[in-house]
Parts: sequence; C-alpha cells; structure tokens
Amino acid sequence: MWVCVSEDFDVKLLVKKILECATDEEVSNLELEQMHNRLKEKLGEKRYLLVLDDVWNEDKEKWDGLKDYLLVGAPGSKILVTTRSTRVTLVMGVDFSYVLQGLTENEAWDLFEKLAFGEGHGAVNPNIIKIGKEMVKKCKGVPLAIRSLGSLMHLKTKESEWSSILESELWRSFQENEDVLSVLKLSYYHLPTYLRQCFTYCAMFPKYYEFNKETLIRLWIAQGYIVCSSKDGDLEDVGDQYFKELLSRSFFHLPEMMSHYKVHDLIHDLAQSIAKDRYFSVERICERIHHVYWPFSFNEMERLVEVKGIRTLFFEGVLEHVESEKDLNMIFSNFEKLRALHLGYVHCRVPNSIAKLKYLRYLQICGYYMEALPKAITNLQNLQTLILSKCSNLRELPRNIKKLISLRCLMIDGCFNLRCMPIGLGKLTCLRHLSDFVVAWDEGSLGAMLNELNGLNQLRGKIVLRNLKNVENVELESKQLILREKKRLQSLELRWIRNYTWYVAEDPADIVEVEKSELLLQKLEPHPNLQQLTVKTFMGVRFSSWLSSITSLVEIKLHYCTNLKQLPPLDQLPSLKILCLRRLDSLEYISDEEPSFLQSPSIAFFPSLQEIELENCTNLRGWWRRRSGIELPQFPCLSKLRIKNCKDFTSILLFPSLHQELHFEYTRARLLHETMANASFSSIPAPLSKLKHLYVEAIPDLESLPQLQSLTSLQKLEIWDCPKLASISQGIGRLNCVQHLIITKCKDLILDDSDAMEWGGLRSLQSLYINDLPKLTSLPKGLQFVTSLQELTINGCSSLMALSDWIGNLTKLQRLKISDCPSLTSLPEGMHLLTSLQQLRIYGCLKLSARCMKEKGVDWPKIAHIPNLNIEDPGITSIQISRGRLRGISSI
Repeated sequence: MWVCVSEDFDVKLLVKKILECATDEEVSNLELEQMHNRLKEKLGEKRYLLVLDDVWNEDKEKWDGLKDYLLVGAPGSKILVTTRSTRVTLVMGVDFSYVLQGLTENEAWDLFEKLAFGEGHGAVNPNIIKIGKEMVKKCKGVPLAIRSLGSLMHLKTKESEWSSILESELWRSFQENEDVLSVLKLSYYHLPTYLRQCFTYCAMFPKYYEFNKETLIRLWIAQGYIVCSSKDGDLEDVGDQYFKELLSRSFFHLPEMMSHYKVHDLIHDLAQSIAKDRYFSVERICERIHHVYWPFSFNEMERLVEVKGIRTLFFEGVLEHVESEKDLNMIFSNFEKLRALHLGYVHCRVPNSIAKLKYLRYLQICGYYMEALPKAITNLQNLQTLILSKCSNLRELPRNIKKLISLRCLMIDGCFNLRCMPIGLGKLTCLRHLSDFVVAWDEGSLGAMLNELNGLNQLRGKIVLRNLKNVENVELESKQLILREKKRLQSLELRWIRNYTWYVAEDPADIVEVEKSELLLQKLEPHPNLQQLTVKTFMGVRFSSWLSSITSLVEIKLHYCTNLKQLPPLDQLPSLKILCLRRLDSLEYISDEEPSFLQSPSIAFFPSLQEIELENCTNLRGWWRRRSGIELPQFPCLSKLRIKNCKDFTSILLFPSLHQELHFEYTRARLLHETMANASFSSIPAPLSKLKHLYVEAIPDLESLPQLQSLTSLQKLEIWDCPKLASISQGIGRLNCVQHLIITKCKDLILDDSDAMEWGGLRSLQSLYINDLPKLTSLPKGLQFVTSLQELTINGCSSLMALSDWIGNLTKLQRLKISDCPSLTSLPEGMHLLTSLQQLRIYGCLKLSARCMKEKGVDWPKIAHIPNLNIEDPGITSIQISRGRLRGISSI
C-alpha cells in the first residue's frame, strides 16, 4: 500500500487513504472507528507493507494517534516512511533510517546525456559536453534536478545558450542552501510565456493529484490560455501540443501502470512558489485569488464569498451535503466571473440561477438525482465544455441546446436513462467531443435523428451510438454515410439494444429487423482512420464488407450479435492487435473465404494481432469454412489467446510468439491436446517456449494433461473444475520455471506417487494451492523435493488423512493453510523442522484444531515456534496468537 502524506497529517484522512489503498475501493461517509474495523477485516490475517510517502509531521501525538489504527495485520508487517526531515525519523521512532545518496557522477551524466542529447545521439560539440558536465556536477546527484535540466537542454543547440544557463545566478542558491527549487526555476524561466501560465495553473490542485490530460486541456481552454496561430488551427490540438511540451520538459510525468498524470511534489512546490497567493490558494483566502480547489466542507464556503474575482471553482467530492437549491444559488450569485466550475456530486436540482454565470466556459456536474437540466442553462452562450458523466437518472437534455453555440465538448457517458438527443444538436458545429448519441427509445420522445450527426465532422476521440434498433426509417435518417467524413474519430461503439446485458436474441425469422440492421450498419461506415470498433447486439446476419477496408483498426470487439453468421475477411488488417468475439451464437466460422496467405507466401496472416478472445460462441467450429488442404496458419505476433465456452471449436492454430496467456475454458479436451501436440511437433522452433500462463477450466472430458515439455518459460499453471482429470504428473515434470500451481475442483484427481520425481522438476515453485480434491488421501511424495515452496494451501480435501514427515524438507515454507479437511487428525513430527514458517492457519478441521490448542493440544509442541497461528477453536470461536512488540507491526 502506498499513501502520499505531505504536510497535512490528518489521522482520519490518512486512515481513509490507507483503507482505500487496501480495498481498492472509494471510501465515503465512514467514521474513524468504522474505517478501523474495515481495515482490521481486510488486513487482520495478512502481512502488509505500507509506504507513507513524503511525511512532514513532527508532532509525536499525531503519529501515536495514527499508529493506534495501524496495529492490524500479521507479524512481519512493515511501514516504510520517506521524508526530507531528519526530525521526522526521531518523532516516529524508526528502527532503521537510510539517507538516500545522490547519483554517482557517472550515473548522473548518463541520465543527463540521455535526456539532453537523446539515445544513440551523434557527434556533439566537445565544448557543449564540457559545459554539460559542469552543470551535472552542480546538480549534486539529485535526479529530479538532472532530469529537469536535461529536458531543458535538449531544446538548446547553441554553445552560447549552454554557457548562459551555466552562469545563471540561480545556481548560487542551490550551492549554498541545496534548494533544488532554484535548479527547477531554470527550467521554468526558459519556458515560453504561453506555457508558464498553463503550468502554474496546476498549483491549484493538491500535491499528488492525479489529473486527466483532456480535462486539464479543457480547463486551459476555458481560461483562454490556448491560442491558435491560424484560423484553421484547433484549440484542442494546440492544447495537446502544450501538454506534450510540458511533459517532455519533465513538468508532468505519467507513473507506470496508470492512465492519469501527476506533478512531482517538488515541481508542485515550484508552481506554488511562483503562483503564491496572487492567483491560487488552497487554504489561505485573499482577494487576489483566481483559481480555487476546494477540498473542505461546503459549510465553509462562506469564507470565499468576499472573493469576487474567482475564475475556477473546483470541488472534489464535498458536495454530498448539498441538499437544497439554496446552496447552489449561493455559488451562482456570488461567483459570477467563473469560467470553470466543477461541481462534483450534487443531490438536488440545479436552479435556473446558473444563467448568472455568463462567462462560464467549463461546467462539470454529477448528480444521481438530477432528471433534467435547468432551461436557463442554454443562455450560457460561452459554454465550451459540458460534462454530465454518470448522471444516471438524467432523462433529457435541454431542448434548446442549439443555443449553446460555443459548445465543443458534451460528455453524457453513464447517463443510462437518457431518452433521446435534442433536435438541433447538428447545429453545434463547434462540437469536437460527443461521448454518446442516443436514438429515442420510446414514442413519447421527440428526439434528434441520426442525420443530425452529418454536419458534425470535427468530432474526435470516441463516440457511442446507442439504441440503434429504434431507428425507424434507415433511408430517411441516413441518406448520407453519417460517419464516413469524420476522419478524427478514433473509437466507435454501436449498440442496437438499450441494455445489452439483459439482451435476449431476437427471432432470426424476423427478416425485416435483420435487413434493417444490416442496411443501417452499411450506412454507418466509418472513416478508414478509425482505430477501435465495438459492435454490440447487432441484429443482422451478415456484417458489412467495409470492415475489411478500415485499415487503421487496432481493436475489434463484437459482442452479443446472436444472429451474426458471416464476417468479412479480417486477416489482412495491417494494424489489428485485438480481436474479441463474444456471444456470437450463430457464427460457425470466423471466415467463409480462403485466407490471403494461400494466394501469396509473402502475405502475412494477421500481421499485428496480439490478443484473441473467443467467448460463448457456442456454434463456432473453426477459422475457415473451406479448410481442406490448408496448412496451419501462424499468428506471428500473438501473445494472448483466450477461448471460453466454444465447445465445438476444433481449429488448431500456431502462435510462435505466444507469451502472456493461453486460456481454455469450457472447451473440449481435444483442442487442448492437439494444440500442445502441434506445439511439440511443429516446424517452428519452440512455438510455446515463451508462454508464462496456462489456464485450464471446466473441460469435462479431460482425463490427463497433455505433454507440456515445450512450455519452458511457464510461470503459472491453473487447473480448475475438470471432473474426469485423474493424473497431472506426466505433464508437469519439466516445468522448471513454474512459480505458482493451482489445482481445484477435480473430483477424480488423486495426485498419486507413481511419478514422484516428476514433482521434483518444479524447481521454481513458490506457491501450491490444492482445493476440493475429494479423492486426495495424502500429498504426493514427490512434493518433498520441491524445496523452493514458500506457500502451501490445502482446502476442501475431505479424504486427506495425514501430512507426511517429509514435510520438514520444505525448509523455505513460510505459510501453511489447511481448511475443511475433516479427516486430517494430526500434524507430522516434521513440523518442528519448518524454521521459516511464519503463518499456520487451520479451519474446518475440528480434530486437528483440538490437538493444536495452545499449551493444551498434543501437537502444540510441534507448532509453538510459529510466530502467527490462526487456529479455529473446536468449541466456539477462533483464536489468534501473535508475537512481536506491536501486534501486526514488527518494524517501522
């Protein structure tokens, strides 16, 4: 768990952040003790690592107050604190402190060189190299300073520019006080003027705030920070260029595995030191504030009433207490100069007084109870962005929406009860982003027809066309190709049925509906630049031929198209990386035509395809209808294949690059066996040698695993719910890279001792999970040779009689969990040899639990050395026995 703390050491807020991190869920409206109880439930039996990042608190009482709520979890839990204050380490009473040293001279130069000159750069002026090395020395090994400086110098090509920056007076402060902000200011002062105001605008947000790029650009546009140099220029494109410039100069960064950007805390300090209180403030209130991010209670808003020049008011999750229009009237009446208003969640109707905000350009509202917007909102003729995402009860948009002549962005995703689009939408020719277009879904809705989209050719990003079944007259509503001219559109989703999750297939005999759907799909041909296409609940039998001509497609998803029987050829789409077919009940073959690679050896088969998912295509038989004499194709780039509930699918494929996952679920055993057999005897060298994850589930006729010797890189093997599987030993002997093995719900599986040494081949195995094997009477002897094992879980094995003494050979075992094994009555003598064992958990084994009771049970001496015991009381409840100075925390 990772929690950013910064200067605000509020115990309740920190516990909330920790709980959200532990549960990966948003926490709201819980008292401190309620959050503490939930934290205990989540972490009560687990060791955890908590990182408290950037701590400044020097008040011991506050730390002690937080520590009381962290005494949860198993022994061995640890807290890692990062701080820039040595006094913090004394206050928190840390066991060990590590002073991070700067980069070495060589490391610092390598980083700077990569940023300033680029990787694999050509010859560089020796004088510039010399100046650069002097600069790097001045940075004293501080990575952020080096990164910021390197990004700056990448834009400087003249020796005089380098010399000027080296001689800057800003270096003096860094040399004397080690104030890294002085180095960062070098980068700021060399920003063009148009970028400075965009950067300092970010000082409004709190530290570690995660922001969406498009949202920030729209806020910049609302403030007038984006200027186009030509009439044909586009504000969103220019804003994107601004953002990329700041990103390339290291003012923003995108953390790994995240879709939102951040500002480094020191860069944030820089923004606030420049902005000061002239324009921004989080806590201090003064008359010159222009932009406010308000994280406090709405009841404290009166503090802002006297500030009349506010241009941005950004609420973040605090308006859950706004229950009346009076509160919103107060905002609309007192902040009439607002250009951007983010209201967050509103629990009341929005009043017509919003029309007072005549300068407003950006408005974001989320209200569960809001069924309609006020009519007066159409008087906001400067409004450029209107975001209504997740207003799940919103039923209609303003009928006079055409009056919003400046509107560039309308986001209505998540407005599932929206009945239609207003007539006149097509007159909003400035519109660049439209998340959804809803075809009227009842007779009482006077809504716009699809042809309103004809003139909106500047649309970009993603659009979802919903309720397409309700298009009555296809010829009338789509005289032109509605989407063909929208060359900036990147992602398109077409839905025929309002709620596809409840979709029941229409009668295929309804020829009129089938023909209407096919004609409409033909009219919805997109521009060839489209990259993502999703089609759900399409009611036709044949898919339009234009699909083969959209050569920029990267992703195709076809879901719940239950009548669909025929697809156009897809194997030559040069950019296609993801193909997902789900609930295509009538589809028998993915292609009716012979593959292109047969016509010419130089033509690659799906040249870029990386992922295939075939799910619940119950009649799917193979790749081609005409397959006689066709050699097996090769997917040159495929890395992930998932086949679920396609029981008639028997087409064998070759995938020389498959490395992420091979997933078979509710298929025939033949498909698994033949796939592995072709891998073993293929002419392709080691076709599955890179595969890391093999998942097998619910294959009813699988009696034994195929030979898996070609899977030399496999790290995880999962076998679920294969009722006839009787043996796995012949398949696992050479899987010396497997780290995790899961075997569950295989009622005939015995795990006998016939091939004991096969288990010994699992030299890298770290965790073994055995569940619901009713015929298992003992663990296989070969398991004693798997000395790398760290975690063993045995659950629901009703016939398991005993654990053997050789369990003491598993000297690296750290966690042993036994549950619902009622025939297991004792522990072996070898338990005392498990010196690395940190946790033993026994549940649902009443006889065994009785023998393991503290200081009373016969087996207690065998387990007394284990630090964390969680053993069900055979009488009433469970007990926990823990060791350590603090329950759950062994060190900080």
